[in-house]
Amino acid sequence: MDSVHAPGTHGSHGVPRRRPSPAVYRRRRLVAAVLALLVVALLVAGMVMVIGLFSRDDGDPAAGGAVATASTPAAAPTAAAPTDAPGASASAEPAPTASEPEPTATGEPEETTEPEEATDPAEASEPECDPAEIVVEARTDAPAYAPGQEPVLSLIVRNESETACAVNVGTSQMEFLVADPADRVFSSADCQQAPQDLPRVLEPGAEEVATLAWERTRTTPGCESVEAVPEGGTYALTTRLGDLTSGATSFVLEG
Repeated sequence: MDSVHAPGTHGSHGVPRRRPSPAVYRRRRLVAAVLALLVVALLVAGMVMVIGLFSRDDGDPAAGGAVATASTPAAAPTAAAPTDAPGASASAEPAPTASEPEPTATGEPEETTEPEEATDPAEASEPECDPAEIVVEARTDAPAYAPGQEPVLSLIVRNESETACAVNVGTSQMEFLVADPADRVFSSADCQQAPQDLPRVLEPGAEEVATLAWERTRTTPGCESVEAVPEGGTYALTTRLGDLTSGATSFVLEG
C-alpha cells in the first residue's frame, strides 16, 4: 500500500522541516546591508583614486603638491642716473636753454627772461643798477619784410657791470619807436594800456628781452585814430627803458 505522509513531514524519513526564526532573518538583513555599504564605499574609493590619477596626469598642482608661483610686478619707472659721458650734466634738473622770444598779438611788449640769471628782488635784495652799466639795444627779427609780413621788434636790456643789480624792466618803462627819415610813425607808448612795473635782478652779463609784433600801423600821442599806413621804404627802430635809449636799427618794408 502506498504510504501516507502526514503534513509537515519529509517523505519517508518523517523528520519535520524547521523555519528560521525572525531573529535569524534580522541578522541576515543586517549582514546584507553592511556588505552593500562596503561595496558602495569601495566603489567610491575607486572612483576617487581614478579621478586623482587623471588629475595628476593633467598637471593639476593640487594632485601632485602645491606649486609656488610668484607674479612679477611691472617695473616702475625710475629716474635716470647721471652719466659721466661727455656733455652729460651731473645735475638732476635739465639746464635751461635760451629760446627765441614769442611775439605778442596784442601790440603790447612781451618780456622774456633768462631764468638762471634774472631773479626776483623779493628773493634776493640787490642795489639798483647803475645806468652807466646798463645797455639797451634795439633789434628786429629780419632786415626786410614782404608786404603783409609783421616785423618782430625786440628791446634788449643787459647788465654789463661785474655785480648783480636790480632794474625795472616793466612795460611802464618801455617804448618801441619806429620812424622813417621824415616822420615819427609808431610808438608803443601811444596806445599802451595798464602799464606795469617789473623789478628784476640781473646777474653780471645777464639780459632781459621784450618783444613786440608791429602790425605796420601808425599811431599818434593820445592814441588818436590814423587811417594812413606806412608805405614801403626804410625805417629805423629805437627802444627805450626809462631814461636809457638804444641806438637806431634799420629795416625795410617792401611795398
